[in-house]
Amino acid sequence: MATHLPTACAALMCRSPRSNMGKTDPLIPCPHCGSEMRAGSLKRHSPICIKNPAAFARYREVLTSAPGSKLGVTCGRYVELSSTPDSGLPTVITLRRLAGSAKWDGVLAVFGLEPPPVEARRSQCMHCGKFVSGGDALLDHLQDCLRQKMEAQAQAKAAPKPERKPRKPMNIFVPRKPRTVPPPTTCPQCNMQRIDMRRHVCPEDTAVVAWLAEHLPDPDDPTCIITTKAYRNLPDKAIAQNVIDKAYGNWAGLAARYGLEVRRSRKDASGAPQLDPPTLAELHRLAIELHDGEYGPSHGEYTLYASRTALGTAALKKMFGTWSAALEAAGLRHGSHSYYVLSANARRKAHEAARGPSGPVASFYERGDEPVSRNGVGLPVASVQKPAVISRPDEVYKGYVRTMIR
Repeated sequence: MATHLPTACAALMCRSPRSNMGKTDPLIPCPHCGSEMRAGSLKRHSPICIKNPAAFARYREVLTSAPGSKLGVTCGRYVELSSTPDSGLPTVITLRRLAGSAKWDGVLAVFGLEPPPVEARRSQCMHCGKFVSGGDALLDHLQDCLRQKMEAQAQAKAAPKPERKPRKPMNIFVPRKPRTVPPPTTCPQCNMQRIDMRRHVCPEDTAVVAWLAEHLPDPDDPTCIITTKAYRNLPDKAIAQNVIDKAYGNWAGLAARYGLEVRRSRKDASGAPQLDPPTLAELHRLAIELHDGEYGPSHGEYTLYASRTALGTAALKKMFGTWSAALEAAGLRHGSHSYYVLSANARRKAHEAARGPSGPVASFYERGDEPVSRNGVGLPVASVQKPAVISRPDEVYKGYVRTMIR
């Protein structure tokens, strides 16, 4: 039987001395094919070398399809034989490398075998993964395998599903025990009821009464009580305002408790609003000092110079609707816009002349060191447009705004 030994076996397995990569292990030639390799590689290569008579005979026996036949097995069949753990056969890739052929027909030719016929070659089933011979056998296997697969799926669907364990309900409402609220305790001094008397501040306590008697009278008018806004701005209050409202009902009740009056707007017999004496006196005082009694103060002048005992501009507007109506109720006339502007300018010039170059002169109508006219007298702001001097022809026309006094 003629055999065709590969001429490339030695070329594939042989390594040149230059591939030693600096290692000192000597290269030993294979006793069968003559390929030079190191001792470890030679130990693995010698038993499976195809020029080894024992290995060659074993490979030929496995690759022969039947005893005495010259037909070889298919590649799929060899994969099945070599995949068993105790076969001792090299893999298909290793066998192709040893035989020096990339095709399976070339491997069989090395061992003097002919390739199997096309219909005898085995193919892998796409459903179960088994290797089946080609031709009609492969078609029959594919049909049977698909039918079995569909029957198994139908049986799995028809099979009763196992009962699922009932899920525990989530967010179970557990009623809480009713909280026992202790009965409220009544304060013996102010008759207010509290659950926790340790946190109670009694408005009739001796220290609280002394503090309220000291801070409630208005500094400008001791017969009247301060406003709620002024009370909220007091530092280190002895008692909160909400506690006072609960104890006395309202701010008027607190004022009556301490013998004070609440400043309110008065009305005449016809129901028309009437000015209180402090506000009426303040309007006439400003009219005499600012305008010699000819006109009443403007809205801005009253805002700047009125004392705290008088009502504010917001309260007066709410009572009479307009500032002119408030001045009319006081028996004063309302001047024109130009009059108030000229009057403010005259006061400013007189003030600047009196101040001189030495520094500011104290004045009743000053805020700090600033003159009256610079802070304004409560008139609307007037804007006057004046053209700027054009220094260059290409300069765009510009204007600036000069703000007058209020």
